[in-house]
Amino acid sequence: MATPEEYQAKAAATLVELGEAKSESERARLKRAHGAYQKLATHGAEAAERAAMRPAPKIRPEKQAPESTQSTRMQSYFK
Repeated sequence: MATPEEYQAKAAATLVELGEAKSESERARLKRAHGAYQKLATHGAEAAERAAMRPAPKIRPEKQAPESTQSTRMQSYFK
Protein backbone atom coordinates (compact mmCIF):
# COMPACT_ATOMS: atom_id res chain seq x y z
CA MET A 1 0.00 0.00 0.00
CA ALA A 2 1.30 3.43 -0.91
CA THR A 3 1.96 6.13 1.66
CA PRO A 4 0.35 9.60 1.62
CA GLU A 5 3.69 11.10 0.58
CA GLU A 6 3.79 8.88 -2.51
CA TYR A 7 0.25 9.93 -3.45
CA GLN A 8 1.18 13.60 -2.99
CA ALA A 9 4.18 13.09 -5.27
CA LYS A 10 1.94 11.47 -7.90
CA ALA A 11 -0.52 14.37 -7.59
CA ALA A 12 2.32 16.84 -8.17
CA ALA A 13 3.47 14.85 -11.20
CA THR A 14 -0.04 14.91 -12.68
CA LEU A 15 -0.13 18.70 -12.28
CA VAL A 16 3.07 18.94 -14.32
CA GLU A 17 1.57 16.66 -16.97
CA LEU A 18 -1.62 18.73 -16.89
CA GLY A 19 0.35 21.82 -17.84
CA GLU A 20 1.78 19.95 -20.83
CA ALA A 21 -1.52 18.36 -21.93
CA LYS A 22 -2.55 19.07 -25.49
CA SER A 23 -6.11 17.76 -25.74
CA GLU A 24 -9.17 18.40 -23.62
CA SER A 25 -9.70 14.69 -22.96
CA GLU A 26 -6.15 14.38 -21.64
CA ARG A 27 -6.70 17.40 -19.37
CA ALA A 28 -9.92 15.89 -18.02
CA ARG A 29 -8.19 12.56 -17.34
CA LEU A 30 -5.31 14.26 -15.54
CA LYS A 31 -7.66 16.43 -13.45
CA ARG A 32 -9.53 13.32 -12.31
CA ALA A 33 -6.26 11.55 -11.54
CA HIS A 34 -5.01 14.55 -9.54
CA GLY A 35 -8.23 14.61 -7.50
CA ALA A 36 -8.02 10.87 -6.85
CA TYR A 37 -4.41 11.13 -5.67
CA GLN A 38 -5.28 14.03 -3.38
CA LYS A 39 -8.16 12.05 -1.91
CA LEU A 40 -5.96 9.00 -1.34
CA ALA A 41 -3.25 11.15 0.28
CA THR A 42 -5.66 12.62 2.85
CA HIS A 43 -7.79 9.51 3.44
CA GLY A 44 -5.89 8.24 6.50
CA ALA A 45 -5.91 11.61 8.27
CA GLU A 46 -9.62 12.11 7.58
CA ALA A 47 -10.45 8.63 8.86
CA ALA A 48 -8.57 9.33 12.10
CA GLU A 49 -10.43 12.63 12.54
CA ARG A 50 -13.80 10.95 11.97
CA ALA A 51 -12.93 8.24 14.50
CA ALA A 52 -12.00 10.88 17.08
CA MET A 53 -15.26 12.76 16.53
CA ARG A 54 -17.42 9.64 16.82
CA PRO A 55 -19.20 9.37 20.18
CA ALA A 56 -18.17 6.63 22.55
CA PRO A 57 -20.25 3.46 22.36
CA LYS A 58 -23.12 3.23 24.82
CA ILE A 59 -22.70 0.87 27.72
CA ARG A 60 -25.63 -1.50 27.80
CA PRO A 61 -26.29 -4.15 30.44
CA GLU A 62 -26.21 -7.74 29.32
CA LYS A 63 -29.65 -9.18 28.81
CA GLN A 64 -30.47 -12.42 30.57
CA ALA A 65 -32.96 -14.77 29.02
CA PRO A 66 -36.11 -15.13 31.12
CA GLU A 67 -36.71 -18.61 32.43
CA SER A 68 -39.44 -20.32 30.54
CA THR A 69 -42.14 -22.08 32.57
CA GLN A 70 -42.81 -24.48 29.73
CA SER A 71 -39.34 -25.96 29.83
CA THR A 72 -39.65 -26.85 33.56
CA ARG A 73 -43.10 -28.33 33.01
CA MET A 74 -41.80 -30.54 30.21
CA GLN A 75 -38.87 -31.63 32.35
CA SER A 76 -41.16 -32.67 35.18
CA TYR A 77 -43.39 -34.58 32.76
CA PHE A 78 -40.55 -36.78 31.53
CA LYS A 79 -39.13 -37.57 34.98
